[in-house]
Amino acid sequence: MFITTNDHTQSTFWLDLTHQLLEQFTIEDFLGCLQQKLATHPAHGQPTLLVSTAEQLSWHIYDPQYRSLEQSELFENGPLHQIQTTRQPLELSYDEFVKRYPALFRQVNYPEFNYYTALPLVDNKGRYNLCEILSEKPFKDAQVLTHSLSIALAHLQSHVELRYQERQLCRQRDDFHVLVNVTNSVLAQRELDKVILQIAREIHRYFALDAITITLPDNKPKHNISYSTFFFNDQEISLCEHRSLSKKSPSRQVFEHAKRSLHSLNNDEDMALSEQKLFELWPALSHQLGLLPIIYAGKVCGVLKVAHGEPNTDSFSQNRLALLEQIAERVGIAIDNALAYQQIKSLKEQLVHENHYLSEQIDQIDHQFDQIIGRSSAISNVMKQIELVAKTDCSVLLLGETGTGKELFAKAIHQLSPRNEKRMIKMNCAAMPAGLLESDLFGHEKGAFTGASTSRAGRFELAHQSSLFLDEIGDMPLELQPKLLRVLQEQEFERLGGSKLIQVNVRLIAATNRDLKQMVEDKSFRSDLFYRLNVFPVRLPPLRERLEDIPTLVKFFAFKAARRLGREINSIPAKVLHQLQQHPWPGNVRELENVVERAVLLSPGRELCLPPELNIQSESDFASFSHQVAPPPKPEHHQYDQIISALKATNGIVAGPRGAAQKLGIKRTTLLSRMKRLGIDKNAIFSDGSY
Repeated sequence: MFITTNDHTQSTFWLDLTHQLLEQFTIEDFLGCLQQKLATHPAHGQPTLLVSTAEQLSWHIYDPQYRSLEQSELFENGPLHQIQTTRQPLELSYDEFVKRYPALFRQVNYPEFNYYTALPLVDNKGRYNLCEILSEKPFKDAQVLTHSLSIALAHLQSHVELRYQERQLCRQRDDFHVLVNVTNSVLAQRELDKVILQIAREIHRYFALDAITITLPDNKPKHNISYSTFFFNDQEISLCEHRSLSKKSPSRQVFEHAKRSLHSLNNDEDMALSEQKLFELWPALSHQLGLLPIIYAGKVCGVLKVAHGEPNTDSFSQNRLALLEQIAERVGIAIDNALAYQQIKSLKEQLVHENHYLSEQIDQIDHQFDQIIGRSSAISNVMKQIELVAKTDCSVLLLGETGTGKELFAKAIHQLSPRNEKRMIKMNCAAMPAGLLESDLFGHEKGAFTGASTSRAGRFELAHQSSLFLDEIGDMPLELQPKLLRVLQEQEFERLGGSKLIQVNVRLIAATNRDLKQMVEDKSFRSDLFYRLNVFPVRLPPLRERLEDIPTLVKFFAFKAARRLGREINSIPAKVLHQLQQHPWPGNVRELENVVERAVLLSPGRELCLPPELNIQSESDFASFSHQVAPPPKPEHHQYDQIISALKATNGIVAGPRGAAQKLGIKRTTLLSRMKRLGIDKNAIFSDGSY
């Protein structure tokens, strides 16, 4: 017990106090030691608060039980202001203190005291802090205690600051490791779905967040697409896609202002519909969402949205949000890479499928597709309609009997349209089994059905920004027609076995030889699809309605078949043409072509003959005369001669400045196409002189 007044004893007391205070490393321990030591002082003083902090400039007040009080303004305008001004201890009696600082006395729960002493303590940064001593007797050693406390406080603050800096460095190191690990893990993935899933797993791993969502702008205007992953009871629950209107999403403000935010979402708000799964897994009146912008190349390309399943859990400190924001920047790089990879993969798949499609169709290509043979009024009327509708994006329905050339007219529509830079995709609905028709039209994902070992793009994807010709549309299964109608109306669909919405820009040309109106009445064809297809119907006349075109068609087909079969036909008797005009031709132009080709093959000489087994009736009273033709018929004849002359003049050279193409003023590819169409072999020109 402190009872002597000897100077040596007093010096020992204050030196011992200073040593003990220097061994304290927290403010709580500092005050506890000071309180214990001063209790042995003759004045029976006790410290009630210490206004000091090493981490920030705001004033914190501690009572003997170390409770923090928020009364900094009172002290800054009270005793603290006094000692900062005078730089001397402030000593007041109880009555003087209550009279001078009534507001402070009322709001701070002071214990009973007779004398109040405020000590000015200078910290290691030269700032004045306040230590209050409440005592029974006047405190006569204020100057000595002030000196000891200032030394000990400066030491304590230096230690606290070092510990704080150490914690900051450790946190920065840990944050850096998290950032590197998340970045490496995410950038290792290339496909968008895997990138998003890996992001969710890493954030859950390091931040213990239960709901992670990546929101990206959708291809559909004013819509967002969200990819959500939830971790519920140690189980991973992934939702592939969720679409919502931008204005009804909590992410809207982040997209607009590119700043992170915390959003408290109530379960009765309209925006809560986009977080339905969150409220379903963790029922609550509200959930707090952390929203961070995903920025790449200077613009917001998405939003990272995180939440904790338990609403009362504080997972959004400023440090954690800052780290999540850095992660969101890396996420932007990963997502941009994934989207680029997805586009490259899609283009690659499209090229593979296009090559496969071309390989399937190469033998069926008709090099006469750009010429429709005939000058009859029926064909002229059709061509006028074709020219009218071709320049629009309107759907066209070609109606006609089998063999009337529906595909030829569909190609003509495509070639005359603004979409002619890309090839037309075609498909025969009657030739494809019903079970495979949907997959071939809309594509399928890997594993969609047995044997689907890889994903494949459908005809609609291949026809993007081009034209799709669906022949025999009347044979499409009834159950598939609603999906076709949706594509025509919305220009979007999903692959078989997939959930991702694919948007396309396709112009549809359909054809059929069936009576769709009657099928609608018979309930075998959907009326809404019929009305959607029947925007611009074009009726193709059967061959029996254009008999005047038969001579021209016969000459054309005879020349074409002779060139292909290696035969020479230079005479078509008039009686043959007359006989052909008398036939009803139920198979129309296709039947005529087949008959002429067989006649060319079976003709014994250079004159076209119709063998009896072809069942073409002859007219005995029809005067037979030879109709000499010089293959090919006009206007091919003039073009044929021009090409032969050019090839001879250039010694068979096609391309280059001295080639036949340059001499004719056309492209090399155009010349080669015409040579193939006309059956010109440049090697034969110089080998046997038959040209």
